[in-house]
Amino acid sequence: MNILLMGGTKDSVEIGKNIKRLEELCDLFIVYTSTTDYGGKLAENFANEIITKPLDKEELREVLKKYNIDVLVDATHPFAINASKNAIEVCKELRIKYVRFERREERIDHPNVIYVKDFEEAAKLAKNAGRVFHMAGIKNLKTVVDIVGKDKVVARVLPISVSEALKILPQKHIVAMYGTFSKELNKYLIRDYKCDVVITKDSGESGGFKEKVFGALEVGARVIVIERPVIEYPICFKDVEELVNFIKTLSC
Repeated sequence: MNILLMGGTKDSVEIGKNIKRLEELCDLFIVYTSTTDYGGKLAENFANEIITKPLDKEELREVLKKYNIDVLVDATHPFAINASKNAIEVCKELRIKYVRFERREERIDHPNVIYVKDFEEAAKLAKNAGRVFHMAGIKNLKTVVDIVGKDKVVARVLPISVSEALKILPQKHIVAMYGTFSKELNKYLIRDYKCDVVITKDSGESGGFKEKVFGALEVGARVIVIERPVIEYPICFKDVEELVNFIKTLSC
């Protein structure tokens, strides 16, 4: 069985390693996709083929055909909505089994935690605050900065995104770090940069969501959370073991 694992996330690496173990029972060929070279390196221990670039709908279709894929496992980030929609549509068109892995949501009820639908709404709420810590990556940073102002925004981004961030913010307002971080580290960063508000996404446990929120609350900062987009997935699992067992029933 040929499997395409759409990844680039911590979850996808765990899924890939577990699917790889099924080779003891059946013949598998795993193609792994990531939008970055770093994400691709994480898959070297389990993937037979690695693609490290964003794939549009037509490119995805060609990959599925080229490798004669039987099952597509979508383990992309919860906010990679276009990638998921393209995968669902192309799989339906080519009659390929589509399976989604979705991180569990961790909604936090607290008077200083506010949920909003998008980054524009988040930025408008944060506009009158003192300083804002953007802990939601590079993609929507410009939207926030355009509304709040570049002198009032601090952003934590991946080191690979620094050059892009420098087009939006002054160097002293950019924190370049890779990984998920402890509550204590988040707390100290928010305090040391004197931020009153944190903007983040509901990225789930593997995205360090709780650590960001509780770190902010401990230093008295408000947290504005962008809710996850809602998609109707044909098949969806929130547990890695259950997903792998499902793949096992299809392939072994």
